[in-house]
Amino acid sequence: MTNKTLTADNTNIVGIQLNLFDCGEGVENFDILLNRKITYDIDLDLENNVVLTSHNHFEFDTRRCPKCGKISLIKKKFIERKAIIDKIGDVVFYLKEYFCTKCHKYSKVELKNVLEKYKKTSIEFRDKIYKKARTGRKSLRKTSEDLKIDDVTLSHQSIVNLLKTENTNELTFDIGELGGYYGYDEQYIDIMNKSYAKAQLIDIISNQTIAIRFMEKVTSDNVESFIKDNTPENKRICLVSDHDHAYPSVVKNLGFERHQLCLFHLWEIIKRKVKAIIKKNNLNKDEIEELWNYAGRIISIFLSDTTEDFIYRINKFFNKWESVPVDLKTFYNKKIVKNMHKLTNHLFDLFLYFLLFLHIF
Repeated sequence: MTNKTLTADNTNIVGIQLNLFDCGEGVENFDILLNRKITYDIDLDLENNVVLTSHNHFEFDTRRCPKCGKISLIKKKFIERKAIIDKIGDVVFYLKEYFCTKCHKYSKVELKNVLEKYKKTSIEFRDKIYKKARTGRKSLRKTSEDLKIDDVTLSHQSIVNLLKTENTNELTFDIGELGGYYGYDEQYIDIMNKSYAKAQLIDIISNQTIAIRFMEKVTSDNVESFIKDNTPENKRICLVSDHDHAYPSVVKNLGFERHQLCLFHLWEIIKRKVKAIIKKNNLNKDEIEELWNYAGRIISIFLSDTTEDFIYRINKFFNKWESVPVDLKTFYNKKIVKNMHKLTNHLFDLFLYFLLFLHIF
């Protein structure tokens, strides 16, 4: 009887050596194991080293097939892979495709440490977007603008997709324990050629975004539902908002203790009013300067450090009330007096005071 001699040549010993560890302790007879590795067409899924052969062109440094382990690869074409790389921007990689003459399978270079399969953005860049969107009060528009520093342009929808949200109409963020002091604001953006209001809710203690919701139409019910869904009932101390007339009813219905109107928005309202007065009247340079001076006095009243300072500034303002321009007087009586208590909550809540001035809206 003729003895059968088991042999292994250089075409497969590399693959065998790299995969013996798969069997671990208590392995069956070595000859049986070796014969199985040689005889059967097993998908080894081995890793090949990747080398850069020319500008953005990547190839394997060996002809070993990552599927069967045999030195039997033949080169095919380069496949284009568009990507967005952090601090570089848009690039095109050319990844070599191969065909194995033994197992008849195709394989190609994959930059696994840089790009995930079927993803355009690099892993590092995606993580950067993730952190930017969840840190502080960065809006998606602001995040998109920040990225332009790195010569990267992403639409709001792309950022939404990167964050892997189940519902593109709302993003929610886990920031742990909520403090009870919240900021609410809206901005209008275009997504896929359609205009949306992007409502954003912020925990102003941690300066973290709690949730973002895209609304086709802003109503009191929509705003109330959004805030209700994202703030625990026992954690509703104060809501800071802009000056829209729809918010007071929301604050009341949800049981917030206080409603603080945003001082940044107040200054924007005052500036718009001054510009409207200038446009309406034929004012000279001195009159315009005086108008801006009194506008600055109004906003400075609410930037007081203490209630004593507030009383001093408002009294000083009224000492010159007769000289205040008529249109500005009318504005003060209609807008400021009506909302006085909502503009001064921070003066009676030291915690809210510091929050407002550390995290200006």
